[in-house]
Amino acid sequence: MRLIAALRSPCRDERGFTMLTVIVVMFCVTLLSVAALSAAQNDLKPGSHDRARKIAYAAAEAGVQNYVYHLSQDLDYWAKCTTGALPNAVNDPWNGTSPADDPRRWMAIPGSTARYTIELLPAGGAAACSTAAPAATMIDGDSGSFKIRSTGSDRAGGVKRSIIATFRRKSLLDYLYFTDKETRPPDLYAMSVASRTTREDGNPSRNLLGWAAASCDRYWGDDPALGNRGSQRFSGDFLHQTDGTWHHFDLSCVELGFNSTEVVAGPLHTNDELHNDCPTPILGDSIDDPIETSSLGQLPVTPANPRGGFLTACSDPDSRVNFSDTATPSASYGTWKPRSPALTLPVTNDALLGDTASAYRFKGTTRITMSGTSMHVTGKRMSDGSAVDTSMAIPADGVVYVANDGYCPAYTPVDSGGAPSTCGNLELQGDYAANVTLTAQNDIVVMNDVKRTTTGSPFLMGLIATNYVRVYHPVTGCTPASPVTCNNVTGCTNGAGSHHDVSIDAAILSLTRSFMVDNWFCGAMQGELRVLGAIAQKFHGPVVGELRRSGYDKVFTYDNQLRYRAPPHYLDPVNAQWRVQTFSEQVPAR
Repeated sequence: MRLIAALRSPCRDERGFTMLTVIVVMFCVTLLSVAALSAAQNDLKPGSHDRARKIAYAAAEAGVQNYVYHLSQDLDYWAKCTTGALPNAVNDPWNGTSPADDPRRWMAIPGSTARYTIELLPAGGAAACSTAAPAATMIDGDSGSFKIRSTGSDRAGGVKRSIIATFRRKSLLDYLYFTDKETRPPDLYAMSVASRTTREDGNPSRNLLGWAAASCDRYWGDDPALGNRGSQRFSGDFLHQTDGTWHHFDLSCVELGFNSTEVVAGPLHTNDELHNDCPTPILGDSIDDPIETSSLGQLPVTPANPRGGFLTACSDPDSRVNFSDTATPSASYGTWKPRSPALTLPVTNDALLGDTASAYRFKGTTRITMSGTSMHVTGKRMSDGSAVDTSMAIPADGVVYVANDGYCPAYTPVDSGGAPSTCGNLELQGDYAANVTLTAQNDIVVMNDVKRTTTGSPFLMGLIATNYVRVYHPVTGCTPASPVTCNNVTGCTNGAGSHHDVSIDAAILSLTRSFMVDNWFCGAMQGELRVLGAIAQKFHGPVVGELRRSGYDKVFTYDNQLRYRAPPHYLDPVNAQWRVQTFSEQVPAR
């Protein structure tokens, strides 16, 4: 028995079994660890590359922002090309053929191994930016923009990423509707007394127009240095043309606005305050459309005017606005932005003469009828004064300029067609299929529809007048000889050639006056004045009668192409800031 027990004892002994289990488990764990380490090591390179790419992109963004900073400090910084002040990493364009031959200067980012370099990308086929002709070599003539390329590098790994940034000045074309002052042009105040002779109490040498120029050509608000336009008042006499005696009258500055049925389907800006009917019209087409007032007259925020910059006949605050703000948010209207930076209109179109080919320079009253890519011109050539009655091509991506040919008196409201032929007036109608800007040293008169040949086509037209851009609206029964009939319901009616529903596809700019309708105060309503494009003007021009329903209802719609493009050689505001218009990555990086 003892022998049998001795033989069985080793079989039952479990010493060492645990060690074997531990060894097997450790072997498995080791295999897993080796696999995990191998996988992690395989991910190190892609992870490091991804980090380097992010660093390079951030460096490229830093280059763009540094350039933006210098532009904000010096609006002409771009024109200094590569010879300007810091950043000294501004270069002419590099073709990128051989990294070993990269001639570009780089700027190190403090506290980092990353760096960036900037290249100025020339326009118009130029090889590089030239300080002798910066606009010709850098500015795109169609859009008024210029481009830079900012390339960032992580330096350590040599990873690069490039960003193309397009810069454009804050433009009048950013808005469907722009005014400097929301009041009538001073020379139109004559219509308030039907152009009769006037004199001011206590100052008989000053007439109504002199008073309007001194008292109403200002912003609305309460700044003592500017005066409150709302408190200005004329007190004086007019000479009755029938009995030859003087009659007393009083008049305040005329405040124009939008009535309840009108629509401004796009972004809006005024350097003044807004004046509107009650209920207010629809302002803006979407929440992305800014509705801006600069309030240069410093109208205060009060319980009666809780938002500031907005004047309306509505006593109910909930009915005061038809746009989005914190009180009445809506995705269907524009967004209210009071106290926005002001924009300053240029005062002359003289610069456009240099952009106009000799064959397209005319003087005196000039009539143009467009048809697709051609136009029929009746007028005189500016070069030699020879008569023109011929068809010619619309200058694609060019300018047509009409200059004065001698004496040109101010516009007379009760004699809209009385300007002499020496006035540089452009009378325009027809359809077009080319990008073109037409400009006049005096007025542009829209005789009938001015539209693109095909609805939705990409062509852009600019209409720029030193004084008025006017819609032709002749009447009968209203003449300088008998102006008393002009506001008489039975004495003044629409005349032959007055069109119902007028459409204009153009970016309209009146440098010193307004976009308006001739004889707006007279005749029956003529339907709608439909503008697809943009309107910029010094003063708010009259389109519909204030005392009676005459003229046209406004239907203004923004042409979204103007967010990114411009008619040829279109004028920019004075001292407008540059801003980044587009921002995109270039692949592969340079």
